[in-house]
Amino acid sequence: MSQGITFKVRKVDLRNLQNMFGQEFVVGTVGTVAVTVVGVVIYYISQMSERKKLQPPPGVSVEKQAVEIKGQKGVYKSGLLADSEENVIEKFWPEVSTLYEAFQRGLDISNNGPCLGYRTGEDQPYTFINYVDVHRMAREIGAALIGKFGLKAGNETHVGLYSKNCPEWFITALGCIQHSIVVVPLYDTLGAESASFIVRQTDISVIIVDNVEKIKKLASSKTDHPTLRHIIVIDNKGIDDEIREKAKEAGIEITSFKDALLEGRLSPQKFTPPKADDTYLICYTSGTTGNPKGVVLSHRNLIANLAGFFRMLDSFKSFGAFETSDCLISYLPLSHMFEQMCHWASMSSGSSIGYFRGSVQGLTSDLKELKPTIFPVVPRLLNRMYDGIQAKLRKSSTLKRMLFERAYKAKVEQLKTGIVQNNTFWDKLVFKPIRELTGGRVRYMAVGSAPISAEVLETCRVALGATILEGYGQTECTAIATMTWPSEFTAGHCGAPAPCTTMKLGDVPELNYFASEGKGEIRIKGPAVTSGYYKDPEKTADLFDEDGFLCTGDIGEMRPNGTIRVIDRKKHIFKLAQGEYVAPEKIENVYVRTGSVQQVYVDGDSLERSLVAIVVPEFHEIKKWYKANISEEEISNQELCLNKQVVAYVLDEMRAIGKANKLNSIEQVQSVYLESEPFSVENGLLTPTMKAKRPQLRLKYKETMAALYKAQAAK
Repeated sequence: MSQGITFKVRKVDLRNLQNMFGQEFVVGTVGTVAVTVVGVVIYYISQMSERKKLQPPPGVSVEKQAVEIKGQKGVYKSGLLADSEENVIEKFWPEVSTLYEAFQRGLDISNNGPCLGYRTGEDQPYTFINYVDVHRMAREIGAALIGKFGLKAGNETHVGLYSKNCPEWFITALGCIQHSIVVVPLYDTLGAESASFIVRQTDISVIIVDNVEKIKKLASSKTDHPTLRHIIVIDNKGIDDEIREKAKEAGIEITSFKDALLEGRLSPQKFTPPKADDTYLICYTSGTTGNPKGVVLSHRNLIANLAGFFRMLDSFKSFGAFETSDCLISYLPLSHMFEQMCHWASMSSGSSIGYFRGSVQGLTSDLKELKPTIFPVVPRLLNRMYDGIQAKLRKSSTLKRMLFERAYKAKVEQLKTGIVQNNTFWDKLVFKPIRELTGGRVRYMAVGSAPISAEVLETCRVALGATILEGYGQTECTAIATMTWPSEFTAGHCGAPAPCTTMKLGDVPELNYFASEGKGEIRIKGPAVTSGYYKDPEKTADLFDEDGFLCTGDIGEMRPNGTIRVIDRKKHIFKLAQGEYVAPEKIENVYVRTGSVQQVYVDGDSLERSLVAIVVPEFHEIKKWYKANISEEEISNQELCLNKQVVAYVLDEMRAIGKANKLNSIEQVQSVYLESEPFSVENGLLTPTMKAKRPQLRLKYKETMAALYKAQAAK
């Protein structure tokens, strides 16, 4: 055996082996087998290092992750509360009822450790603001809002936050909390029209922005924002006299964040801490049609959601909840409740948060420098990682592929027994370069926004050696409604009810889904559920059923072990892989106006990033175009549909009318299949009122659409 390999009871020196396998070389079958045998021996010796077996607490089984509540047929609670009289929990720490108290807890246990980190350039390290200074800056910006900008403390006052993620975002939110002021986040990428609607509806007079471009959007005219009086800008580069003058004409004064802090320092104000039922924020959902809806969320809502999350983590003692040594990478928008909950989980635990520099393209560099332990993700990032691994494997030597396969199988066997590790022989030899793409320290990842395939999930668990949890929820239930357990390694579902929620299925007869058959609309109840939409009683009334359950609009299937699988959407609005909602009927109503289109069915897949369409052409118009541009010869409808030039022409026409009607890039289809047989009542694809039967269309063209996506991927 090579002298470069030294055996120790708890550690293996692998430097020589790593150097050797890092070289490009080809070995014979004997050499390959020998190396594999050596690897297997070292692998098992390396297992003498500490293992962490993730398993539920005594008396709780992964085969029963949800239990029916006594006396409430068809209503389920978390299996973690099976032996409890409680159906839901509202608090994890008895002393924490509000986010004000949550931060105070983090401040107390952090020992004034690092709190919020930022990075000014790719060649720069992260600089951290400690907990005491974050608290001080929040006190100063809160005092400025009252003393300098004339706001009143209390829940009737709203402050806008229109910025990418950064320390100032959270510091401002904390300053608002100290005075019971309501936070109103605006998406960083929000258009001027939607931004104006939110500012008007919430009567915002002070808004914090990150750059001059946001000022230009907001200071266009006084009529767009009649209540807006002050813009506090974090980065005042590019603000000239012309911009200030234009803002002044609109009745708006511009102040730098730095100056606002100074103003607050000079005029301190007494805190007005919130009560549990006070509103923390109004979170606007990005609707696909009409104006955005403002979801009202209280301190109680967020504390309950945190409690459900932490109770689940705490039940798996070998995994543990957040520690003061943990670090979160923040790059998902703070205007999303998923990222909000990640922030508050960190801050209440005395952990640190490092912000990305604002560009997803630079995220890998930020990860490598920050070295986070907590990494919330959306499926597209894991999909990208998986694709990168597969591409690398295709280019690798036979030996490297064999080693990867052997390492992969070994790690999968570990996962099956509930063991998650990133320090085995195979991790150090094979998976270390992959893990280092995320900084090398990630121990926990939460996946939200859209479903993820089993293959991608397993590959990322193996390669990163991290616990990956999937969750389901929506803004209206704060964030988390269901979540997979740390000891659950099967994919294809989104877990069981969180300890802060109860869940039932509701009948949807028009789509043939019935709760008695284990399928129906997912309905949620509990202390994390919103009270409703801001200034919209009509939509609020539609949000709940007669028993007070939140109607999610998602169709779920209850699995035998109590986990839920999302299988459809009640109103046919769905998410693509990047987490964007799409309303297909709106898009179809645009495309059907194309002269070359008779009928169209638009669909998407939650594992894909684009839309596809099944199109019945307007054959009379298509044949005219065909004769004028391709051939004078007669051609059948079936032949037309198979002609690649015709397909390309129809797609171009559809995209042109889509652009003219302001469909955004996500709403534009990327591939089409031309169908020669029209949709009809007779073939079961239309209702008697001539409406599309979407479930039947999806089933009929399932393989066709899969082929369209496969062709896209091959380009």
